[in-house]
Amino acid sequence: MIESCTTDPDYISFNGKKQALQKYSPANFIKKYCMTVDVPSSIASGETVKLTKGYYKGIVFNIPGAEVLINGEWIPFTAQNEQIIKQQNPMNLEWRLNSALYKKMGINSNVQGEIIAVDDQWNGLSITKDFSVQVK
Repeated sequence: MIESCTTDPDYISFNGKKQALQKYSPANFIKKYCMTVDVPSSIASGETVKLTKGYYKGIVFNIPGAEVLINGEWIPFTAQNEQIIKQQNPMNLEWRLNSALYKKMGINSNVQGEIIAVDDQWNGLSITKDFSVQVK
């Protein structure tokens, strides 16, 4: 698993011989094996789609149309709701995409988003993964 998360090799030379050294990337390992890979590719009108987390639970789905479940209520992930959402433990949040929000925003094409790894204090770990969803 770790071998598949390497970047381009670095090389060292000794007595005229060249040897490849693999540069292991913990960030690539987290992206490939610990962050979600199960994101929807499309969402239809009137549909809500659950956004699932991978092994690492400190995930934020930064995309228009995302909602977070807090105290039994789905709250849109917007700048207006940022303080309410950030008071929660991100490891425990449930996420979904809601097509009704796209209708309100006038979005009827592809939307771009990113999955962001955060810690329990909502600090970004500089590990992100881009994804897109086609709004039908």
